[in-house]
Amino acid sequence: MSTTVPILDFSQYRPEDPENRASTDAFLKQLYDTMHNIGFFYVKNHGIPLAKQEAAFKVIQSFFALPVEEKLKIEMKNSPHFRGYSRLGAETTNYKQDHREQIDLGREMPAEPIEGNPFYIHMRGPNQWPDEPAGFQETVLDLMQAMTDVSLVLLRAMASCVPELDEDSFMKMFDKDKYSLRMKLARYPPTDAKDNLGVGPHKDYGFLALLLQDPVGGLQVQTLEGEWIDVKPIPDTFVVNIGEIFERLTRRTFVATTHRVLSNPTKERYSIPLFLGPSLETRIPQLVASGPDRVVKSDVKEEQLLQNEIYGLNEIMGFIRSHKEPTRRWYTFDESSQQWSRRPVAIQ
Repeated sequence: MSTTVPILDFSQYRPEDPENRASTDAFLKQLYDTMHNIGFFYVKNHGIPLAKQEAAFKVIQSFFALPVEEKLKIEMKNSPHFRGYSRLGAETTNYKQDHREQIDLGREMPAEPIEGNPFYIHMRGPNQWPDEPAGFQETVLDLMQAMTDVSLVLLRAMASCVPELDEDSFMKMFDKDKYSLRMKLARYPPTDAKDNLGVGPHKDYGFLALLLQDPVGGLQVQTLEGEWIDVKPIPDTFVVNIGEIFERLTRRTFVATTHRVLSNPTKERYSIPLFLGPSLETRIPQLVASGPDRVVKSDVKEEQLLQNEIYGLNEIMGFIRSHKEPTRRWYTFDESSQQWSRRPVAIQ
């Protein structure tokens, strides 16, 4: 097992160019080995201008500098779609409160009717956008689209690494009208607490995450042998990791890697992760793994994994267990049927 996170050169992957076949094959071999052995990597030469990255960090820093009463105007508890601002300690990961504040966003889509729809369909809906700072929505959406474009190409590359997968069939799960996308704009304040976890050990529930991190650092990943290693910031790179549903799809040929964030004792940290998944209604198949069973040491227990066949159930259950107040206001659980449902009107 490597104790370093590999750096992949995205410019090597040009499957549409027959003359570049050797370079593309080398990229795919490195991608397969990385997904099989660690599940985390950097990507460079991704094509997203540095100015676009810096502009996004600038506007989110300006937002988090606002008075708390301004930020609470778009508090997540106002949204049945789990969109909006969460104050420090509002989100729970691995049974502990996170030491970060954040805005959760998704694709701008109309809300779905309550009648006749499964409760997980309400992950679709509109975002909440702040009035300040000026240009916030446009700047964030610009970066969101650029990161989505890179993620979709990476997904196709990942699919081509799996012999049992048909690329075109796989990509149909990411229909351009309904694919699932979530983004966080996160601020980790400094802390000198003994337990300096910004976010506790966890795995991401989707197919892949694409992360833009600032120079402060603090992200760590856990190797399959249980060792924690640093994912140090490298300028003009994104960090990529695979999620639990891709693990399900490949029957652990590729394992979603456990990771966490350690807060800095003196500096605040900002990060922008984007999570890409298929449409909420998608039923995730399970391929037959070609390799033997794998023993994986992780601080995340098996019972915590979200690997339901229906993708939307994984997405909404991840938010239900992490965001208690929006869940209490907008959703209810029936003990007799053991089923969740959406409330027509939020409770106070």
